[in-house]
Amino acid sequence: MSLFRVKPGDPDVIRPSLAHNGFLALGCLILGVALFRAEGAKIEGALFMGIFLLLSAGVIMIAHLPGCTGVWLDDGGFLVRDMYKSERYRWSEVGPFMVRRRLFGTGVEFAYTPPGETAPQARSLPRGLGRSGWRIVQLMNQRRERALGAEG
Repeated sequence: MSLFRVKPGDPDVIRPSLAHNGFLALGCLILGVALFRAEGAKIEGALFMGIFLLLSAGVIMIAHLPGCTGVWLDDGGFLVRDMYKSERYRWSEVGPFMVRRRLFGTGVEFAYTPPGETAPQARSLPRGLGRSGWRIVQLMNQRRERALGAEG
């Protein structure tokens, strides 16, 4: 577990979007129920696919449990949690944030140079966060510039 502590006066927390994840879960539920009702027993594998879709809807909504998914920012860096997998980044280790087009929508990416290495790695923030990619990029770059300006 990381030693990340959120200050009470620091409101920069980016949580997952209930609308985005809700629509995905609703789509899984509708398809899953349809496979059970429309003579799904006659179609080979429909029962298993229906169960998979219903379980997928539950997993999608788990992202909204407290502390499960999101980005927490502070003066030293930020913590990224995606389904309870945590990774801590320091502002001095990351490059500028940018919006990248992907197959389905856009994502926020940044260059990360781990301590002791010279080649940066491409990293991205979790998908389905509650703000637009452009606003996330603006907030993250402002916080990075503010932190790096205070260090220098």
